[in-house]
Order: sequence, then C-alpha cells, then structure tokens
Amino acid sequence: MVLKDAAREVFRRLMDAVAPALIETAASALRAVDGVRDVGQLRMRWIGHALRGEADIVVDPHLTVVQAHTLAVAAEHALIHAVPRLTAATVRTDHTPGSGDPHAVLAHHAR
Repeated sequence: MVLKDAAREVFRRLMDAVAPALIETAASALRAVDGVRDVGQLRMRWIGHALRGEADIVVDPHLTVVQAHTLAVAAEHALIHAVPRLTAATVRTDHTPGSGDPHAVLAHHAR
C-alpha cells in the first residue's frame, strides 16, 4: 500500500499535478490581499521539490502602473506565505472591465 501511494504521488508530480486544496489555499490568499477585487486564472506546477505559480488578479482600473505592480508583489508575497513549497509566482494584473474586453484581440488564438 505504501509503495502504491508513493508511486501515485511520483506519477502526479511527473504530470505536474497540484492538489486542488493548494489551489484553493492560493485563491483564498490572493482574495485576502487588500486591493485584489477578484482572482482569474490560477496555475501551479511542481518543478522538482518546489512549486511555481502563475496568477491573474483583478484590480481597480484607475491604479497607476506602479500601484498595480505593488499590488502584484503583495499578492505574490501572500502566495509564498500561504502555499507550502511555493518559491515564486508570476502575478499578472487585470482590471475590472469597463467598455469592452481588452483581451478580445486574443480570442482567435484560444482553441
């Protein structure tokens, strides 16, 4: 039984699988950051014995670039503290939609 469980865990790691509970922990940590309005895509993967993350956060559209960057750094910091073995994360800021979707130009690439 121990060997079977160990083999399953090794297979999951080889496939970069991350436990859903860790994703939920990360999403909760991001939502708790002051200034984060919502969380978009959130991805994590194993690289050896460490986790690496990517997250999209929704912020106020009136923030300056510097303010949005500061918020992204705070979100990364919160993730590193909340998720065991997470060593770094790339956090991308997006704004609440106003007039039109700024990502519409990319829609034809999504398949």
